[in-house]
Amino acid sequence: MLAWCGNGIETKYSGSVNSIKYIFSVLLLLNILSLGGLVKAGPEEYPNILLITADDLGWDSLGCMGNELTGLTPNLDRLAAEGLLLTHGFVATPICGPSRQALFTGRHPQSNGMLGHGTQPPKWWKTTRNNADTQSITTELWKKGYLTGMIGKHGSQWCQFSQPPHGDNDQTGMGRNPEKFSRFTLDFLTQAKEKNKPFFLSINTHDPHRYWARHPSESIDWIRKMMGGASWKALDNGKPYPDPQTKFAPAKCPVPAPYPKEEKIREVLATYYDSVNRMDQIIGEVLTVLEKCGNKENTVVIFLSDHGMAWDLSKWSLYPSGVRTPIIIRWPSRIKRGQTDSKSVISVVDIAPTIAEICGLQEYVRTDGESFAGRLTGKKQAWNRSWAFSCFNYMNNDPKIDETIQAYSKNLFQKFDQYRPSRSLNNRDFCYVWNGWADGATELPPSMLGEFHFLLPDLVKNPSDLEYGNYLTKHNFIKLRAREELYNVKTDPGCHHNLALVAKYQGKLEEVRNQMKNTLRKTGDHELASYLYFLDVK
Repeated sequence: MLAWCGNGIETKYSGSVNSIKYIFSVLLLLNILSLGGLVKAGPEEYPNILLITADDLGWDSLGCMGNELTGLTPNLDRLAAEGLLLTHGFVATPICGPSRQALFTGRHPQSNGMLGHGTQPPKWWKTTRNNADTQSITTELWKKGYLTGMIGKHGSQWCQFSQPPHGDNDQTGMGRNPEKFSRFTLDFLTQAKEKNKPFFLSINTHDPHRYWARHPSESIDWIRKMMGGASWKALDNGKPYPDPQTKFAPAKCPVPAPYPKEEKIREVLATYYDSVNRMDQIIGEVLTVLEKCGNKENTVVIFLSDHGMAWDLSKWSLYPSGVRTPIIIRWPSRIKRGQTDSKSVISVVDIAPTIAEICGLQEYVRTDGESFAGRLTGKKQAWNRSWAFSCFNYMNNDPKIDETIQAYSKNLFQKFDQYRPSRSLNNRDFCYVWNGWADGATELPPSMLGEFHFLLPDLVKNPSDLEYGNYLTKHNFIKLRAREELYNVKTDPGCHHNLALVAKYQGKLEEVRNQMKNTLRKTGDHELASYLYFLDVK
């Protein structure tokens, strides 16, 4: 099936040689003028885009990000070594659907309308926002002539693809089957070759979303039960998920702070790392197909996670463990190998405008982000982002969510069981979190407290252990939260010591408050009134 793959492209012309030369010259000039010199003439020479996202991947779960577990992510480590590793990327929200919507539109949830997981834009958003202002980068590339497609977990309700998506179901083994990803990638690249079009392909693994490898839930019976009964086509024609290439011994698995280094915790971590490895295997298969098809040199590969891992201090939270992500970008023809940028603060909303610039979409400006394309190619580029904004709107399946949000905005700090908004700013040094709902008594629901919440009674043999005490203190805090939090992540990476009331940090606190006000205004955040009220009465 790979026989066609290569760099040679045959083109048949008709008419005189002079006419052909004239037409070619005109087309060349038009391309240069319209694309700003970033893209060469001829659709076969446009840069291809391969955007890869992992589901629930912690920022420190890659070897290239410092994880010491041998053999964990060899393919992603190799990808980083061949391109640029941005160590301080941040997602827009720590929940998958809204995070991916922000990625594809370049706009924060309050700007693009997807405020919560599985929610539709509220009625008030539809009447106060211009829907035409929110367009997926996939739609814009499609209009430009790109072949666009998606394999695995769907990215955004705004996304349009020229090829039918291979969704996150039995087609891809719930996003956990390397062979299927390889096959679908080959099929897509074949179509791009046959149509003589540049391509945008979104690859989305379900790994390492829980439930993790070796978990009892990976049984066919459990999958059928969760996915709609016997009518569900179980994975791979009745076969279970493929095993990861490596199964890690619990005793060798690193335990992040503040979790106690207990046997049961290591056992859970081992299943998570197995799933991380299977994700890496999927990506390795996709990259192999890309190379064999001759697309490596002119394809921009971008990798990131949609948010942190599904633990009580990560996913669903606005701490770095919930919103920080590595961003890996490889573009062999333009990006020098082996670069690491640990200084730049990158938001996920910056990725769509960056893709737009390198693909010549100069009019794609309706975003909350800023292109960093110049930094990829070694050009001097002023970078104004000093903080990355993230938000989280806990929304249960509230049929009256429109009325709830409107009532919340009018009756500031009134309790609403179905709506608990939080906002944050993160950079290399500090994390600032504002929890508009927190009152010292209201708890987050158990569904937002992560995997370990349910394991807590059986986690430790000695409840008086210091490690357990530190974890329990943080666990109890996270259920209630403070209304305002400030952490020095350089000295306190686990965000254990809230500095919001410490006199030494009041200057920094005032700086971040002003940044938050400006960000809420700029993005049209419906929580602005609540935040201003908080600053007045704090």
